Amino acid sequence: MTAEVHEHPYFPAPGVTQHDDGIRVESYRRENTEVRLLYIAPGATVRGAESRQEAHVGMVIRGEISATVGDVTQLMKPEHDVYVAPPGVELSAVNTSSTETILLEIRRCEAGETYSAPSGYFLEPLESRKFVKMDVTFFLADWIELMIADIPGGGEMPYHKHSHEQIGTCLDGRYEMTVEGARHELRFGATYFCGSQEGHGAANPNEALARSLNIFIPPRYHRVPQQEAEQESR
Repeated sequence: MTAEVHEHPYFPAPGVTQHDDGIRVESYRRENTEVRLLYIAPGATVRGAESRQEAHVGMVIRGEISATVGDVTQLMKPEHDVYVAPPGVELSAVNTSSTETILLEIRRCEAGETYSAPSGYFLEPLESRKFVKMDVTFFLADWIELMIADIPGGGEMPYHKHSHEQIGTCLDGRYEMTVEGARHELRFGATYFCGSQEGHGAANPNEALARSLNIFIPPRYHRVPQQEAEQESR
């Protein structure tokens, strides 16, 4: 079953597919980028075609999986390990636990882009710090940056623009995201897409903490001049 897509591209409704192998997929897409949430039953295996053209980047949100990229296998724990699989590199993952695992995966194939991989194909957190009164944790590869952010009750990211694409998914709680004047409340799994120079901001008007995963292509906060990052954080 596939839900209807919103009239603007910033907050697409998901396409939902239930597979016979115990995997349910929610897919959010804008142009050549797809964000998927895979709900993986115990013992189920996810496989990527070796001949695929897309780069795959994955993070476990809940539970754990054993993932193999190329000839490297690693047990991935929630919000701690990220795989980066370039096009043509074999990828598979199996839920070896006794509970359901939720894997968030980004797929991208954009003309003119190069998708390199870190040594060993897996990333760990680069750093954690305060940013605009939020606790944030960064993961960094050559072409993509991931930022997990805790948005406290009453917290916000002021409306701004930049040249980097930005994509985000709600991991916990709920918060309001605005892109180019279109406002939408995000709850678990809901995803937004923000293109280059499209204005955007986030706010949590609720008392409870909200958590989000924000993706920057190319990397932003560890690639832009320091003064630009400082101006945005004010």
